[in-house]
Order: sequence, then structure tokens, then C-alpha cells
Amino acid sequence: MLRETLGPPPRQPGGGVTSAPLLSVLLVSWNTREQTRQCLESLASTADPDLDYEVVAVDNGSSDGSADLLADQPRVRLIRNKHNNGFAAAVNQAYRRANGQLILLLSSDIRLHPGALSRMVDHLRERPDVAGVSPLYLNPDGTFQQHYVQQPSFAATIALVTALRRLPGFRQALHRFQMRGEDFSRPRQLASGSCVLLRRAVLGQQTIFDETFPVYWNDAILARQLDQAGHELWMLPDAVVTHSRGASCRLLGPTIRFRHLLGSLIGYLRMTQPRYRLPVFRAVLLADHLVKRLFGRSVPLGLGDLFAALRGDVGPLPDGDTRDWVVLFSRTRWSVDGHPAVLGQLAPGQRLLFVDPPGRRPRWRCEVSPIGSAAWHAIAPTALPLGDSVPLVNWINRRIAAGALRGWLDRHAGARLLRLDDERARAVLGRLGEDELLPAAAPRPMERSGRG
Repeated sequence: MLRETLGPPPRQPGGGVTSAPLLSVLLVSWNTREQTRQCLESLASTADPDLDYEVVAVDNGSSDGSADLLADQPRVRLIRNKHNNGFAAAVNQAYRRANGQLILLLSSDIRLHPGALSRMVDHLRERPDVAGVSPLYLNPDGTFQQHYVQQPSFAATIALVTALRRLPGFRQALHRFQMRGEDFSRPRQLASGSCVLLRRAVLGQQTIFDETFPVYWNDAILARQLDQAGHELWMLPDAVVTHSRGASCRLLGPTIRFRHLLGSLIGYLRMTQPRYRLPVFRAVLLADHLVKRLFGRSVPLGLGDLFAALRGDVGPLPDGDTRDWVVLFSRTRWSVDGHPAVLGQLAPGQRLLFVDPPGRRPRWRCEVSPIGSAAWHAIAPTALPLGDSVPLVNWINRRIAAGALRGWLDRHAGARLLRLDDERARAVLGRLGEDELLPAAAPRPMERSGRG
């Protein structure tokens, strides 16, 4: 059962209460305070003065002050969830409280450019036959962002999650799904869920998204349903937004993120493909996993999580601490006197996992203990004697240590930023599911970037 606290009705800047606005903006927030602030500022600064709109925001149990930020906004009606209910459920919560004839689904990592919103609204006013519109996406550096996909073929779904994407037929299917090389300089029929303006008349009474798809594939299901009902969705190249892709999803960590992606993909295949294809998909994915393990390649999920995802079980979404992990492999063991400066190098929104080098004597336990509120000290297993003094022994010890540390990290949400201050630790590269590689002995790790 969803638990929520509903804020007061939205206030106009003059203090009045709104009623039946033209536009309802539905915004979902989860530990993206800075992106949410920028998103709301861009909305307020680019909306036409005569546009009558409300913002219905849902905070999914953030721990970074996002809910308090939203509560202070004059146009925002806030729903506070005690737990992370998922993106789809949060959108539906906001939709049930919305009053507008037009519904804008807006991710918190979107920044609207001047004229973008008015261009989308005007298009729906001018084209009553169009059900919804999306903008053109740019990366934060101003380059074009390929954020559009088509409904995938069966071959494309296999290529998306296996090494078969390297084979020509599967690679071509994946590129068609991702619309590689397509022309986005002119209006065309397609849409994206990160920022889409829809007519309320084409949506359900109570829900927009299927909540069995909490994070991924819910927008694909919606687009498919609208298409089957004969409704058109368009992209407008002269309505431009900047998208910091993956601001919330990256906080899940790679294991939770991939399990949700794969588990929801299984649900999508159940809905869209002939029944016989699902066992084929599972067999191909399991074979891909086993071959990668056989050849020592990194895999995104352990067998337990993989089997659960192949059943369509996405698992729970995390609550609590979602700060980024800076996983630091040090040349020397942790000491209170020798390493306090390392803690001062953490950026806001980061925590440290300090990993000792292999010991001289074998040990099989992996011990992780807290050092204050922002750092943890890890003593990883050492399978073979002599630690890291012999190259082959070092390689084996590092690989085993990486496996144990990944198991610990998989139980703790947060993006993973890997920093190798010890060059001999390069054997762990790709084994921790890291999202980013930081420079060795960086004076200050990179700031958390903005949710996919």
C-alpha cells in the first residue's frame, strides 16, 4: 500500500489557490536535490507569463533534502512518500492529484530551454490529432543526445543485454532500436518519457504507467498502448531541453539497476512477443552469462539475481543512503594518522570505501567497518601468500578481493567511482561494476553528475 503525505493545494505567486489549470506538470524526485532545483528554475523562467499551470511533485523518500526544497516552491503541490515506490507509481500518484487538460511528464534531470514548453503546448493546440509531443534533447555540454528509441524487435532485446550485439545481424537490430543515424532535425513521430506533453483525454482515468514496470520500460508500454489506439506522438526539434541523463537511476548502483532493466524487459517480452520466444531469450541470456564467467569476464549480476530477473522479479528499490561510493584501492593500509586527508577529498554526496592492499598471509574473510559517517575501511580476502609482490599472485588476489567487495557493494545502493592509487590494483578494473574511473590520487574526486 502506498503511504503518502499530501501537501496543501498549489499557491499562485499572489497567494491564491489554483483551479483547473490548462497544464499539470508531474515531477518525480528521488535524491536529486540540485537537479530538481535547476529543473524547477528552468520551468519558472521559461514558461509564458499567461500559461496557467500547476506542479504536482512526488518525493520518493529522499534523504538529501529534496522534499524540503519542493515544499518551499510556491506552485508545487507535494506528495511525500515514506519509501521509494518507484518512478511509475509516483507518476500515477501525481496524476491522480492533477487537474490539467494537458499533462507534462517531467524528469527532475531536465532543464527547459526558453520557448520549449510553449512550443510543445502550441503544437497540441494547433494539431488536435496529435496526442503528445517530446522535445529535442541536448547533453549538458550542448551536444545532441540520442535519447529516442523505437519499439524493439526480439533480436534487439537480445542484443541489448548480451555480447551477441557484436554480431552484424544483432548489431543492426540494436541500432534500429536505438535509431542510430536517424534525422532528428525535423518533426517526426516518436516520443520519450523523460519529457513528454500528453493530452489527458488519451490517458486512463487513474494511471499513466503500468506499475509492474517500476523504473524501466514503462514508457515503452505507454507508447505502444497509445500507438495501438491510433494516437500519434511527435518529437519537435525546435523545443529544446538539456538532459543530465540518469541522475536518479545511477544512484541505484549497477546490480539493482541491471536487475530492474532485465526483469522489466522480461515483462515487456511477455506482453509483446509470442510465448515461445521467452524461453529462447532466457536460454540465450543464461548462456551469455556462463560463457562470460568461463572466460573471466565481468557480469552485471550474480546467478541468484540473474535467475530472479529472468523470472521477471525486479526486486525491491533501495531506501536510505544513496551517496556515491568512491572505492579507493590504496598502496598502504588504513591508519588514523596516515590517511585523514583522504576524507577531506570527498565531494558532497560521496562516501569512501578505503581498500587495503593484499596482506602477506592468506585470509578468507572480507571485513568492512565504518570510519565515521562518510567512510568505510575494507580488508579484502587474500587467497595466496606474498600479497601483491609476485605479479601472478597479485592478479589472483586482486580478482578474488574484487569479487568479495562487489558482493558487499551490491547490498549497498549508490553509484561506484573507482580510484586506483595503487597501480598494482588494475586487475580489479571492470570487476566492481564501477560507473566511473577517477584519476589516481586525484586532489578532489569528481562531483556527482546528474538519472536514464
